[in-house]
Amino acid sequence: MAIILTIVSVYAVVITALFLKKSLSSSRYNIKSLIYDFNDSLSDSSNDFSSKVLSFISKNFSKIDSGAIFLKNGNSFIELNSFGNKIENNDKIFFYKDYYVKEFFIDESYALRTVFHTIKNLSKEEKEKIEILTGLISSSEIIKNLIKKNGNFQIDLMLSMIKILEYYDRYTQGHSMRVAEISKKIAEKMKLSHKEISDAYWTGLVHDIGKIAIPTGILNKEGKLTNEEFAIIKKHPVYGYEFLSTSETLKDIATYVFHHHERWDGNGYPTGLKGEMIPIISRIIAVADSWDAMISKRAYRNALPKDYALQEIINNSGKQFDPRVVKAFLEVIEEEEDNISIA
Repeated sequence: MAIILTIVSVYAVVITALFLKKSLSSSRYNIKSLIYDFNDSLSDSSNDFSSKVLSFISKNFSKIDSGAIFLKNGNSFIELNSFGNKIENNDKIFFYKDYYVKEFFIDESYALRTVFHTIKNLSKEEKEKIEILTGLISSSEIIKNLIKKNGNFQIDLMLSMIKILEYYDRYTQGHSMRVAEISKKIAEKMKLSHKEISDAYWTGLVHDIGKIAIPTGILNKEGKLTNEEFAIIKKHPVYGYEFLSTSETLKDIATYVFHHHERWDGNGYPTGLKGEMIPIISRIIAVADSWDAMISKRAYRNALPKDYALQEIINNSGKQFDPRVVKAFLEVIEEEEDNISIA
């Protein structure tokens, strides 16, 4: 059941985000602030996001005078939140002309139903916005329920998002996981704090998430990119930052993602930071990402020999990479080679 709900929740989040991206620019309803609240709610099993949405609707939609959210648990519905006059929930309510009803159905015993009483017919634009808001409510409540049942849900959600990226960019399969693993080992070798080691791992997992906003024709292009195409590719750390920074719990990770293509000599992007001005986690990701990219097959070339890739890392120590990070990386690689030899 948890696996099914995880998949459905990820689907709901992605679809809702795409719907919002399409609708926000032309909307007279300022629902952008709710998106930030929604992202913050993902890691909080006690969040009151649904009540915030109902409050927003009661204040901004004059044609709606009452609303309620019902959770189906087993054979009965339980009211979670409401405003206005009490709404009596029953299966006939779908056919009442003065009610707007949206049900997010999971299986026979689990569903969320949002009901609004309307004093006038809703316009097409109003229905679209209510559709978005009910989608956010459903996603939030399902995620909240999953966090209560399964403490690993946030990890599962993150890994699912990585799988979406790998489906989108066929040449990055397994790349994010490998970058995460080696980044964690480098951080451990450098004796960083427990939080920094954890951040190195999670940043490695999501460092390329911004590529979801890059056209697939560019990501999977076989052959050399034009200057214009490379300029678009270079925006992925910015997009990644924008995606992740909306969540309070991911703001540090977002910053590390933003800077993972900076260079030690200051010639990187997107801001041209230099030396220790670049966050240490970003410097670690830069080495791990470059290493795995070189030894993996890409759209424009075959995988490079490990000896060649290793020499490239060494040659760029003090130029592209932090020498201290390179030293730790070489120790990690040496230990891995020794373990292989022993095996």
